Amino acid sequence: MSEQILNVAIPWSLTHYIPLNGFHPLYRALFEEKPDWLNIAAWDNIELSQSLRGDEAFRESLLAEVAKEAVKLENVSLSPIEKDYFAHYWSANQALTRLLPGEIEVHHTAPFPSLCRPFVFHCESFAPVFFPFAHQGTGSMESQEQVRAHYKRIFENPLCLGVFSHLPETITDLSRFFASPIIDAKLHLSRIGLMEGAEENKQLSKGPLSSTRFLFVNSANQNPANFFLRGGHIVLRFWQAFCRDPENKRLFMRCGRPSDAMLRQYGVDLDWLGCHEGHSIIWIEDYLTAHELEKLMCAAHFLLLPSASLHSVSIMQAMGAGAVPVVSDTIGTSRYVVDGKDGIVLSGVFDNNWRRDSECGVMIDQYARNPDLEDALVEQLLRRITELFQNPKKYAELYANVCRKARMEFSGRLFSEAFWSDVYGLYQDFLKDNLVSNGATDLSPAKHHLLIDDSDWDRVFTSPPQPVARLHTGQGCVTEMGGCFIASPGDQAVGLHDWSPITEYVEQSLPIPLAFSTEIKGLGGCYLRVPITEAERRNTKRFIEVVANKLMPFPLVYALSSKFLKLLRRLYRAWRQFFGEIVAEQKIAQPEANIELVAQDMNGLNIIRCNHQFYAISKNGGEFNKQRADAGDYEVCIKGTSLKDILRKVEELSTVSQESIELVEEGVCGFNLIRVGNSFFAIMQAEGAFDMNRVNTNGYSQLYTGDSLEDVRMAVERSLS
Repeated sequence: MSEQILNVAIPWSLTHYIPLNGFHPLYRALFEEKPDWLNIAAWDNIELSQSLRGDEAFRESLLAEVAKEAVKLENVSLSPIEKDYFAHYWSANQALTRLLPGEIEVHHTAPFPSLCRPFVFHCESFAPVFFPFAHQGTGSMESQEQVRAHYKRIFENPLCLGVFSHLPETITDLSRFFASPIIDAKLHLSRIGLMEGAEENKQLSKGPLSSTRFLFVNSANQNPANFFLRGGHIVLRFWQAFCRDPENKRLFMRCGRPSDAMLRQYGVDLDWLGCHEGHSIIWIEDYLTAHELEKLMCAAHFLLLPSASLHSVSIMQAMGAGAVPVVSDTIGTSRYVVDGKDGIVLSGVFDNNWRRDSECGVMIDQYARNPDLEDALVEQLLRRITELFQNPKKYAELYANVCRKARMEFSGRLFSEAFWSDVYGLYQDFLKDNLVSNGATDLSPAKHHLLIDDSDWDRVFTSPPQPVARLHTGQGCVTEMGGCFIASPGDQAVGLHDWSPITEYVEQSLPIPLAFSTEIKGLGGCYLRVPITEAERRNTKRFIEVVANKLMPFPLVYALSSKFLKLLRRLYRAWRQFFGEIVAEQKIAQPEANIELVAQDMNGLNIIRCNHQFYAISKNGGEFNKQRADAGDYEVCIKGTSLKDILRKVEELSTVSQESIELVEEGVCGFNLIRVGNSFFAIMQAEGAFDMNRVNTNGYSQLYTGDSLEDVRMAVERSLS
């Protein structure tokens, strides 16, 4: 492979990707097994949040880009389908997608390209490609012809270089649906694979078949609502028939337990269930990390998944851990499991749920409960697994084939090598006909700390891809998603795009901001404090209720008081409308100082956090003062919008070579202005050539620093005035 670097933009951390499972575990190997010649750029919402709060210039420039996207949509005539599509995409996410650095974009599940540079698309199933207009299991698509026309324009666009899927059925259906030779030429069947599990997990002993462990799991984001679609009730009914004498056998149910009423409705014997829960049936309702789930699968002999739809990640995870998959014959199953060779495939689900659409000719699924089918699935489970217990050699053969298939066909390394090689080839072919890419607006080097580091992919992919509540104090909530812990105040409802760190600056309807961190303790306990506005609202409501109850026996006084209250509310709304923006600006301009010493003597500098800004000042600079720092009055003062940003700048200065030092201006009021990386310095002309070692040892009589040439020039002028 050529050593030429390919820079890829991945917008999966944006909110329109939440329903698509964002950094879906299906694609983890593409990131952690990526080739050396590939760079990946994806927004780090934690860093983005901190920079929006602490860097006013960056915030204003980003909001201006968002406004451009909104104006662009206002100036074109959109069909109803296009309006819904862009409403879900959202102008802020369109701007953030466009601003990601990279020569090519990669999208998954449903296409949301910026169309300002080439892109490739990978998907698993047919219906989700058209989200939000089609969903798995509904059996229909809204406004089919308009949807077809809209997505046909996307995939026929010259900037669309390739459409990939690892399911042959999906490739066939896309070809039939669009009936476009242009799109057909872009369709590619891909490999698929997962990261290999930790070696210590693979060494866990499953024990003898007489002490069998069965496992049922729900979806990747562990949503308890998926229990019945996954076939959890069928598994419980099988267990009742199979495990009359539990002995050492165990069934682990990694999912939320449905209510008794729902279980009864789906044919589960509650009296029997009550006797076995906590004994042969173990419910694991709390969220499990990816590492904990892998250990559970390594201990399991069988994965039971008689579900209505395909769940690729669960099947591959189980096979990689040596658990024999027992799955249904839904579309896509044959890509993973061959009945009787490397698993058990239960029949009947395909015939019950799938049909060929008479209009477009593609396979459409519609989930419908069928008691006869459920009985048949329970019977098949019982018969097939009993046969294996009667013939342990057959189980041993299945087990060996499962491990071999996972190693040979579901290798994450091979998936990554093949996919990125194909993407590289498609991009090179594109360049032959296009001397330059349309190109997206690139980030300045100083803002690359806003991107996820390669070392963070494990944290991102082992975190739930959709919001999962981790803590609720009554005063605030903590939610985990996509490698972030997010604090939201009170009981405030959070909509889809409210999860974005930019929302509080774009949408006036979200007055209370969210806080982002890599861990709960990094949130600083903000979920324990009730915002003043929330407390005032509650106290006001209680006061009004008390007064109303006192005045209720006096109708005339009550009516007059009610009218007076309405008048006060109108006046208050008018006051907020006219003066709210001024108050908000004052709060931003004069935040309460919250100063923390983060690190001492790092290359001669102390790292200090002040509100949402970070500073590195000389360790001999004395007590930190924000006004002095902003005025450039410290001998050395470097600013950053986050801890990662400031540490990068300090490290950059400590490793600077003499060749990277640039004299920008000479003789400015007796000072020379020098650029070192992304930082600027001013030293007295009489003190000779600039030396970074003298900076770190306070060897200059007068030294001024700043993030721009203008900053240090103004600091010099202030010192002489």
